[in-house]
Amino acid sequence: MRAGKVVAFVAASTLILGVTTFPARADISIKIAIAYDIGGRGDHGINDYAAKGVDAIKKKYGLTPLSVREMVTNGTESDRESRLQFLASAKYNLVVAIGPAYAHAVGLVALANPETQFALINDASVGNLNISDMIFSNTDGAYLAGVLAGVATKSKKVGFIAPTLYAPYVSAFQLGVKSVQPKAKVVSQLIDSGAEFATRTLISAGVDIVFSEWTSGGEVQNTVASLSTKKHPLYLIGVTPDQYFLLDKVGQKVVIGAVSKHIDVAVADVMNSAIAGTSIIDVLNGTDGIFGHMYTVKDGGESMALTALGSSYGVQVAAAVAKLKSGKIKLP
Repeated sequence: MRAGKVVAFVAASTLILGVTTFPARADISIKIAIAYDIGGRGDHGINDYAAKGVDAIKKKYGLTPLSVREMVTNGTESDRESRLQFLASAKYNLVVAIGPAYAHAVGLVALANPETQFALINDASVGNLNISDMIFSNTDGAYLAGVLAGVATKSKKVGFIAPTLYAPYVSAFQLGVKSVQPKAKVVSQLIDSGAEFATRTLISAGVDIVFSEWTSGGEVQNTVASLSTKKHPLYLIGVTPDQYFLLDKVGQKVVIGAVSKHIDVAVADVMNSAIAGTSIIDVLNGTDGIFGHMYTVKDGGESMALTALGSSYGVQVAAAVAKLKSGKIKLP
């Protein structure tokens, strides 16, 4: 992940998630390896979020580098594969790969080393019984983004922009918008390229709030910021830590909130399971043999964080979080 300046999100206390608890006793002979994505610790993105979970477990049990090994890829596919294979050959009980860029390498190395347990964080494309795919509910996230967009819009037109594979989540975003602003119109752009043009198209249609699931680069954020004026302000809702560029100097002008994936919780959970001698293998896709866990708002793995620009909408967002946790809202 590329590094960038990050400014902390401001969240109401009602949005703070509970602390995961762990067994009081750990097997100190356990060997766990963490394979960070490009940049490693200090990237202000997914690696730093993952490191919080690693540090929590290390502190909880007093684990040393002899029990928890951390390494960083240089980003090439061959490097990812060779590092994972080295860790498997070194008899690490659990190898945690941070980020979807590891998907192909994890699939190959896990198949060749069935005795080693792997965890792939923030991706559910690889299936095998010795792989725990730890993912987050796009449906929950889209709904919360819709609520925030609905309460923040002045034009009563809001936009959704994402890769085409996110098409199923447009309906959840619409439900969130309509729950607080029934008269609002949702305009969507599902794309695989041309993010700047698609963002301009949304804004030309009268959209004043954009929810972006586009993670390949900062084109959406930059375009929203460049077209925002004092007379017609535009705002953005993003996703962390996928969009590592959120709240850099440009983002500070337009970002009102972000769907927050608690990567640290996922990493801590798989490490805790390994310490307990178990693995996390909920069925995510029985047809493709994909196992792991999907985090939701209800189980504390996902939330909405508000920036200073969006802090005035905390009450409405907190109410939506409470409804999701209670099961009162049924999402598609």
